[in-house]
Amino acid sequence: MTELPRQLYRADQVRELDRIAIEAYGIPGAVLMERAGRAAFARLRARWPGARHVTVICGVGNNAGDGFVLACLAHEAGLTVTVLQVDDGARLRGDALAAQRRLQAAGVAVQPFAPARLQDADVLVDALFGTGLDRPLAGAWRAAVEVINAAPMPVLALDIPSGLHADTGTVLGAAVRAALTVTFIGLKLGMFLEAGPVCCGEILYDDLGVPAAVFERVQPAGFR
Repeated sequence: MTELPRQLYRADQVRELDRIAIEAYGIPGAVLMERAGRAAFARLRARWPGARHVTVICGVGNNAGDGFVLACLAHEAGLTVTVLQVDDGARLRGDALAAQRRLQAAGVAVQPFAPARLQDADVLVDALFGTGLDRPLAGAWRAAVEVINAAPMPVLALDIPSGLHADTGTVLGAAVRAALTVTFIGLKLGMFLEAGPVCCGEILYDDLGVPAAVFERVQPAGFR
């Protein structure tokens, strides 16, 4: 975990940083996902050392994969772990699907999202959406965000709070209000604009071990 950099990036630029790290520097996407889950879990333990029950709310993309990794690490550490999935998970692919299968093989069930399943948690982890969201949340997705925001326990958001536009900081119908956001590879513009600071809470950053040369190949969109 490092000090917040000054450089800010749009969502497409962060995806480009990710692509360069994978294709030009040979860091597999699964390795970056593992590093993200580990970084976030370390910050969860540091911020809430007394937490014994962690509930991870997952979507169907790579942000969910980060959540599955975190859940697996929490289980290995002896914490009680509840993993809830919005949607049926049939759209999971690639590294995220592999992370879910590893979690299930470790003995942690992935359950359908239901508000009552949040009530015993000490900390909630938002792993619903990452930076790719560009449409207003509706239906079960918006309902899940509203349930998370109504819950009394603190929320850790992975990479960016779900429902927050990564470029503009606007709320896409509804957005998670986190106590802590652990963001990866590049700081997103929207975290510092409009509703960004309110939704993100404290922001911590991890470059996931991406070489400095990767960042030299993408011009930032702005600076803090």
